[in-house]
Amino acid sequence: MTVLNRIAGQLTFGIIALLWGNLAFAQGNYPKHVILTWNQEPSRSQSVTWRTDSLALAPLAQLALADDTPMNPDLKSVIPRVLQLKDVQNREYYYYSVTFEDLLPGQTYRYRVGDEQGEWTGWNHFSTPDKGNEPYSFLYLGDIQNDILNWGTRAMRAAYAKAPHAGFMLFAGDCVNDGHDAGQWNDWFRSLGHIPEVMPIVPVTGNHEYDDLPGSEESTLSLFWNAQFELPQNGPKGLEESVFYVDYQSMRLVVLNTMMALNSEEDLKIQTDWLESVLKDNPQKWTVVSYHHPLFSARDGNHGDYPELRASWQPVFEKYKTDLVLQGHDHMYGRGSRQYQTINVPQGQAGPVYLVSVAGPKMYGIVPERRWMDRLGLNTQFYQQITIDGGKLEFRTYTVMGELYDSFDLVKQENSYNRFLEHISSDSHPENLFPGGAYNRKNAK
Repeated sequence: MTVLNRIAGQLTFGIIALLWGNLAFAQGNYPKHVILTWNQEPSRSQSVTWRTDSLALAPLAQLALADDTPMNPDLKSVIPRVLQLKDVQNREYYYYSVTFEDLLPGQTYRYRVGDEQGEWTGWNHFSTPDKGNEPYSFLYLGDIQNDILNWGTRAMRAAYAKAPHAGFMLFAGDCVNDGHDAGQWNDWFRSLGHIPEVMPIVPVTGNHEYDDLPGSEESTLSLFWNAQFELPQNGPKGLEESVFYVDYQSMRLVVLNTMMALNSEEDLKIQTDWLESVLKDNPQKWTVVSYHHPLFSARDGNHGDYPELRASWQPVFEKYKTDLVLQGHDHMYGRGSRQYQTINVPQGQAGPVYLVSVAGPKMYGIVPERRWMDRLGLNTQFYQQITIDGGKLEFRTYTVMGELYDSFDLVKQENSYNRFLEHISSDSHPENLFPGGAYNRKNAK
């Protein structure tokens, strides 16, 4: 090899190494896991969190009122809070969080996040809810948990395709199978795609968001939970960001943590007392509560009955006329409106309506003798759209193939319980069961 050839080869190698290094740096600093959540009033604020694999030199978030032009000099820039996190395999991540404040209700904003000395996301839009009586909707999904990319993806994206302008998407726990596993959260974000960049997410803790850390026998909340979700701090001390409430237009949405409630009588009482306080002092027309482990269960798997939750929470729901209770855990669909402890509700009306749903591929059956639900769905992936228009709430359940599987309305009545209008019943519409009409996988043909 001549001297010139050697020099040319060294120059080529150096250029490739430089380009590769720059590419690796850029990939490490490109914002990932961008997600909208709330930690303050939705009509006046919007939180956003993102992650990089290496520390951004000058992280920043920018915001402006959206319009049709690509130019807008009135940019608001916010420097994020930065958190360094190491996972169980000692890999480092950097999380950035900002909350845009003093926003106007009923407006559409554009925003981007990134690094002034590196890469930015594209401009995305979000809309603040109106303070008036405009109709609004939101999406509710049960457990994703397993095989997230293969099967969870279609449920999340089918829900978004059905209602792309919904106010938010709620997950009723078990987003992943192992709460401390970075790869599973990567799959969850990949499955969501661009959805959390334009639609706020309300996550609920499930039992699989808790896991043991290496060297410990005590389950703890996912390392990633507080880092990647900016959530309200209005819950009981020590349970902030897993127990909270959000007032969204005419609805108070209350989120509870059943893993901690089932941990001890003391933890259960703390949440019960807090629940009573936020329902007693509730100015909203509609009340929706969400948590993971259901009050009623007919599932044929383990860990399906929680009488301590029923004894503590059901009387509170009934006392303050909670409208909907959105649950997960049982890996099936169930809807019931005749489960009462302390009240008598006339025919054609409803107290709290209890829902269980599943969005992922893991499916349980039921023990028929323990059936509590009026409408049942097995071996099927579902998502739900809830629409509120003044004094009327419309609840619609769809399969991932777009079939309307369940449908009912609640109508507010002065000094009485909600009028209950059932549009699909199991008497008139066949139920999805396991092959051969079986109620569990074991007896499927």
